[in-house]
Amino acid sequence: MEMERINDNTIRVMIENSDLQERGISIMELLGNHDKIESFFYSILSEVDVDHDFNEEDQVTFQILPNRNGLELFISRLDEEHQVGDIINNLMSYAKHQSEEIDQVSDERRSALRQTDDGQTVSSSQPHAATTAANNQQPVDNLLTVKLPYFEAIIPIAQLTNRLDHASDLYRYQSDFYLTLHYDQDDVSHEMMKDQKAMILEYATVTTVQNDVLREHGELVMQRDALKQIKNLF
Repeated sequence: MEMERINDNTIRVMIENSDLQERGISIMELLGNHDKIESFFYSILSEVDVDHDFNEEDQVTFQILPNRNGLELFISRLDEEHQVGDIINNLMSYAKHQSEEIDQVSDERRSALRQTDDGQTVSSSQPHAATTAANNQQPVDNLLTVKLPYFEAIIPIAQLTNRLDHASDLYRYQSDFYLTLHYDQDDVSHEMMKDQKAMILEYATVTTVQNDVLREHGELVMQRDALKQIKNLF
């Protein structure tokens, strides 16, 4: 287990799978039961904070980023000038730039991920209606968000990765987990989208929670390739 101090308020701890095994804890428990595992986080904090920079009175937040070798644990101290959402966003940004496995997003993908309020792709070249008419097909909603009944439900969905080769995000919001899939309209037909949605809904449910709400108020657990990460872990 290795520790790196990012700044005065944040510690980054690299925990390998062997470290988890020694403590009798699995990554699934870390991701799926936040309350139960809180004592584990604080035990890690007491172990790495040898200089006692974090006081018992400090408000602390924990963020985990799983990887093939184990996970990265970010421990952040909050003060009056910082909100939990800002801390999480900063940590995710740091992890994104540090990871060598995250590739560059193409211009086409960026365009596909630009959303309007109703979930349709914003076209920079021509109206969506004109494109639809030219293709003579029913327009495809390029964003699908579902609610997981429990964290482990994402595992069988991840086994469908070969059929669901799309960008995917995993959020935690109000103690529930949500999975968002981003579809490229150039690659997915209406019928294909319908079939894939049917497969996913065998393990999840349709939700009225909008993706904008998850982005603004939810905790981003895994970004862009959530299903692939879960498949590699389990």
